[in-house]
Amino acid sequence: MKLSGIAAFALVVLSSHAQDDTSFGKVQGQIRVFTMTEDNQEPLHDYEATAVGGKLLYLTPNWNRFQGAVGLYTTHFIKDNISSDNVEPLASNKNSRYVVGLVDSINYDASSVTNIGEAYVRYHYEKNSITLGRMKLDTPFVNPQDGRMIPTFEQGVWATSVFSNVLSVQAGYINAFWNRNTPDWKSVEDSLGYGYEMGNSSLDTAVAGNYRGNTSSDGLFVANIRYGTPKEFTIDVWDYYLENIFNLAYADVSFIFPYGPVELSYGAQYIYQRQSGDGGNGEDNSVPTNAIKAKSYMQEGEKSTTYGVKTAIKYQNSKLTFAYNQTTDDGRFLFPREWGKEPLYTFQKRERSDGSGNCHAWLTSVEHNFAGQGLSGLDVMAGYGEYKKTDAKEWKYNKYGHPSYAQWNIDVFYRFKGALKGLRAEYLLARKVARGETYQIPGASEYNFIFRKNGITQQNFILNYDF
Repeated sequence: MKLSGIAAFALVVLSSHAQDDTSFGKVQGQIRVFTMTEDNQEPLHDYEATAVGGKLLYLTPNWNRFQGAVGLYTTHFIKDNISSDNVEPLASNKNSRYVVGLVDSINYDASSVTNIGEAYVRYHYEKNSITLGRMKLDTPFVNPQDGRMIPTFEQGVWATSVFSNVLSVQAGYINAFWNRNTPDWKSVEDSLGYGYEMGNSSLDTAVAGNYRGNTSSDGLFVANIRYGTPKEFTIDVWDYYLENIFNLAYADVSFIFPYGPVELSYGAQYIYQRQSGDGGNGEDNSVPTNAIKAKSYMQEGEKSTTYGVKTAIKYQNSKLTFAYNQTTDDGRFLFPREWGKEPLYTFQKRERSDGSGNCHAWLTSVEHNFAGQGLSGLDVMAGYGEYKKTDAKEWKYNKYGHPSYAQWNIDVFYRFKGALKGLRAEYLLARKVARGETYQIPGASEYNFIFRKNGITQQNFILNYDF
């Protein structure tokens, strides 16, 4: 990971020059407390934990348009029932899916994780910048996915340019990730499947995915062009090229029409993905067995197409949204959930569409800010969605064996003021119930298609104090 070494050296140089300035930079931080519960249906195991942690970020002063930063991130269990022994015998001895992610989903017996998340040098000139090192990106598919204690980070180089009020571009190269809820940095190829399940390959028979540690890639290349004004019309086009594995193109178009106190908005999105190179592993070129094929992230010729539309009406501090997504029968939509949450219009916290093909989803959501009631710091969001998938055993279109389901979420945010300025609270309640066949046959795998997937209530209470 040579890029991080270059950034570290440059950071030392910047800091030494800062000694000649009256300013020594600034320190930012966050204290984060997270309580999470994972309540599965009877008679299955439940999981719960409280973790405390946060970050400490040092920013050097600007020097000849250069600035550096280094950020330490940490998380610690203070109460939990997570361990490698606390498994569910009625679901093939699986363990927690959500709560374990507050610390380390690689080691169920770990109680803490600490690492350097950010260490970069940035050069900026007018409306242009280039960043080298370890950073926290926020793009449609590669993003912090702030649903655990420590977000996802990237290592590489990233450039942005704003040409006018309506046109901007950005692009970059990533050679390593620190996947959220894992203890350490990994190269792009080794980050695939690190801390996350690999599901099943898209072969006709049930063959578990085995791409973790078996793929080959020189990194992830990302490019974006955005045109339009956020208050009227925007077209956002992205391309993600994971060398030797896949290429994914994403386009989003949005329109906003104000009518007095009412605002109408419309959006459409399109995703096209195809396998590239040898899908990550070329062994099947000479030994085409199912076990060898399962070492590839994508199979030869595999592709997917996804569409989405949404419409919303906003009046004063309230907004009502209707959204629909479809992934066609071309194949499974795939993007490493290790790297970020997906931008699908029907996305809800605590579940993904990654791994699904030949499927439909719709979502109705409402948002309200209580400023009109004298509580400007209070926001409430609620959503209900139906997610129609193929049969849970049809691996060609269902990587994680997830039956069709319904999900509803309630998300409450409050920003404190006055003496408590900087303190933010969030409460998230997510409930999922099965709509498809769950194949409950008595035995050690009776609840394989239910445990952690459906019949689950998931609660989260989060306190963040920023300073």
